[in-house]
Amino acid sequence: MANYLAQFQTIKSSCDRLIIAVEDVSDLWPSVKEGFEERLPLKKALLSNKTRNIVNVENLHAEFILTTDSRLRSRFSQELSVFWFREPYATVVLVTCEDLDEFKTILKPRLKLIVQNDEREWFIVFVSRAHPNNDQATKMAKKIYARLQADFSSKKRERCCKLDLQGPDPNFWEDLDSKIVESIRNSLDRRVQFYEEEIRKLTEQRFMPVWSFCNFFILKESLAFMFEMAHLLEDALCEYDELELCYLETVHTSKQRDFGGLERGDDQAALLNPGFKPLTQVVQDDSFREFEFRQYLFACQSKLLFKLFRAVEVASRGYSFIISFSKTLALYENLLPFCFREVWVISACLALIKSTSYHFVDSHASADGKEFFRLQGDLYSLCRVKFMRLAYLIGYGVEMERSPVNSASLSMLPWPKPAVWPLVPPDASADILEKEKMIHQSSSRVKHFNIERKPLPLEPSLLLREANRRRASLSVGNAVELFDGRWVPALLMVQDWMGIYSSLHPVKFMQALCHEPILVQQTLRAHLYHLTVL
Repeated sequence: MANYLAQFQTIKSSCDRLIIAVEDVSDLWPSVKEGFEERLPLKKALLSNKTRNIVNVENLHAEFILTTDSRLRSRFSQELSVFWFREPYATVVLVTCEDLDEFKTILKPRLKLIVQNDEREWFIVFVSRAHPNNDQATKMAKKIYARLQADFSSKKRERCCKLDLQGPDPNFWEDLDSKIVESIRNSLDRRVQFYEEEIRKLTEQRFMPVWSFCNFFILKESLAFMFEMAHLLEDALCEYDELELCYLETVHTSKQRDFGGLERGDDQAALLNPGFKPLTQVVQDDSFREFEFRQYLFACQSKLLFKLFRAVEVASRGYSFIISFSKTLALYENLLPFCFREVWVISACLALIKSTSYHFVDSHASADGKEFFRLQGDLYSLCRVKFMRLAYLIGYGVEMERSPVNSASLSMLPWPKPAVWPLVPPDASADILEKEKMIHQSSSRVKHFNIERKPLPLEPSLLLREANRRRASLSVGNAVELFDGRWVPALLMVQDWMGIYSSLHPVKFMQALCHEPILVQQTLRAHLYHLTVL
């Protein structure tokens, strides 16, 4: 069956909806085509899911195709039942007749030959061309239709319906929809049962030497794809989840195989693109290379989740997958190109952020909004850490920007921090000073308890004079008495630091502040704020 993988991928790429075959016995299709196609997609179709429970499908997409169409005539051999998912799910037989003898001698035998195949779900549409004012033609049409019902319908199932071209009955279209849905449901149930039986047989042979994961994959994905075409998306997702679990167990228990990831462009993650690489290129010894195949499975799962409006779950699954797969890449780091893991994680995070943001709709996820943005933050954080590690690995570690966030992230990484930090670029000093002024101006407009506080000036010399003036105005002997000894180390550090930098130009002052240890920056800002409050 592994030889059928190429055919399977070709068939799957050409199918996107269920097929309803039209057997046009009396050349009626041009006359009724427009009315039939207006019924699509089928509204509120009742189908059976994997657990045989009835599910209401709001819009079931299907396509009418004549049995003489090349798309149906160029089918592969019927022996390949694994491709059963692409066969028509219903057959509409269009007939008309105006003479009872013609019906008995010509039409009836022909219909018997057409419907003798029990594998097809079929029903007959009798089209009457009789004008309402022509009583004789109307009576003859009713008589022929009655014979048609008697010959092809039964008590268990009504297989005939009548369409009057001159004056169509509104009930006909509801009857037509009902018969189409019934045929699709029966076909779907029969095919699901077939695939599950074949999958069960393969599962029982799982630990035997003849077992092939490729055969298992074709059957499992055929079932999943059939569910997807029928808009039973939850069932399709379940099939891909089970397929992933089976593959991971197979990888862990099988002999060492080629991992993959050595081709051009593999460092760009393909988490959301199932068609990134043909599966026929990643097969080895009837199994799939782990690098490409695990991304393919995740892409198929994500596509279904997006159709279910579950972008939050895609982000959650994606973050866990990236963390897990990054550890797997670390095991093969000696075989993969330099910095491959870092580049792959970065591209995976960015692709996941972009795609989930696009599909996230507030109206569908108001309750999950906080969780979604938390996951987005986790993805950005992971991407950023890998960017920093990549910069370090390729020799730019000493040129990374110094900030409290960078220092916190660097302290948690498994590699040492750079020994020497660079100075702030000269052209950045004006931007830093302007930003500080904007912050103080915006904060000065906030009034707590209707008290307007004057912001501290930015110049070091004025900062020192203002702090001394406010302390002296309280008529306290020293800072120890002022704060009951709780802030002595911090205040002494602030005074020493101000004494050192009081003679600097404002721009130099800001540059110096940016290059102090993080603890000093935080302490200075916190306690200068307390001094301002006093």
